[in-house]
Amino acid sequence: MDLVNRITVKKDGVYLSSRDSEEKQQYRSHISESLTKVFMEGGQRALDQKIFEMLDCMEIETRGNHASVRRYEDTFSSPEGQEILDDCRVKREACFDQLSEETKRQRNLGRVTPELEKYYAELDKFHQITYRQLSEICPAVKQKERGEKLRGT
Repeated sequence: MDLVNRITVKKDGVYLSSRDSEEKQQYRSHISESLTKVFMEGGQRALDQKIFEMLDCMEIETRGNHASVRRYEDTFSSPEGQEILDDCRVKREACFDQLSEETKRQRNLGRVTPELEKYYAELDKFHQITYRQLSEICPAVKQKERGEKLRGT
């Protein structure tokens, strides 16, 4: 997992200041090709949605108090954010409760059945809706006066 203490959008792409959680190295700034592509295709809201997904899937963890990462933590901990997360949890639990006992057993054994494939697709849909909703309430990025931005919403 990468620890991220800054996310910056510049003219040439999206930069992360990060380090590997397993190593004691200094944070280093580098361009993220995948996040740059997301930003170019969908703007700031799409970038925020992708970052919420990465945080939820534990691909990254934010560190520090820089405004570029605090805005995600603030969104998660806000009353609106908690309501969105609770709604997703309730939907996931209801979806799981609809599975047959046999399918639940197959899931625990790591076997994928057609019913489980539908279940996982439904979970993915719930998660994508959650990330979109979180991105919609995420505070706006504070822009530098120079406007070092590719494009955004």
